[in-house]
Amino acid sequence: MTDRKIRPAVSASKPSALLRTIESEVIPRLVLAHRRQGLFPDRDADGSTPQISSAQVEQLCGMLRLGHDAEALAFTQELQALGVDRDTLYLDLLAQAARWFGAAWENECADFVEVTVGLRRLQKLARSLSAEASDGMELPLAGRRTLIAALPGEQHVFGTQLVVDMLRQARWDVWDLPGATETDIISLVQHEWFAVVGLSISSSEQFDALSGLIRRIRRQSLNREVRIMVGGRPFQVRGDWIALVGADVAATDGRDAVRQAEQLIQLL
Repeated sequence: MTDRKIRPAVSASKPSALLRTIESEVIPRLVLAHRRQGLFPDRDADGSTPQISSAQVEQLCGMLRLGHDAEALAFTQELQALGVDRDTLYLDLLAQAARWFGAAWENECADFVEVTVGLRRLQKLARSLSAEASDGMELPLAGRRTLIAALPGEQHVFGTQLVVDMLRQARWDVWDLPGATETDIISLVQHEWFAVVGLSISSSEQFDALSGLIRRIRRQSLNREVRIMVGGRPFQVRGDWIALVGADVAATDGRDAVRQAEQLIQLL
């Protein structure tokens, strides 16, 4: 993504959802998995180590916002060369950078897409600094990038989270958007390439909204051949509703979602 600004509409309910995701998912993946794997070297005998400043955190975030991934990696490697140990690097630089993105969103200094993409770049940076993926799993396979979201306004999202977890276990690069609006979803598919977009609903009353969103995704997606997967109880009742909303397939559960997604990318 370039330095151009993307300004989707702001929803008052979204900051708390995004910040919860940062605290509960992003930061633990950046830090805790590495600590459990014993990847951090011991501090110096006197306990001293070069400290990370707030200016350095902001400098890193600026690189990530502009998509300067190589510069960000070189920046962190330079800090290590100066004596910053891995423990400090993850706790005081990467974790604080994740919180910086959350604060930028809360203060409306950055929009939903900028923060989402920035956090993904941050996680990619963490993987580059470690011999293993930040969440302890194998790296996603090339071409397996999917966006999974519940229909905006949907309250029943537990099933969606199960789908997300199983896709990640199957080595998919999964982008999930808690609290996203339709504008957020469209902005993201316009600026990031996804092989599959998965959307879920819980009621047939949401069909009109879902079909409208699917039409917009197909028209505006960066991947002009994007495949659409839907899920939710209504599609378990009537399989013919899949075509009515403009989707390619429907998944009954997380295991089926993996199978359907892998079949879809074979069509690309």
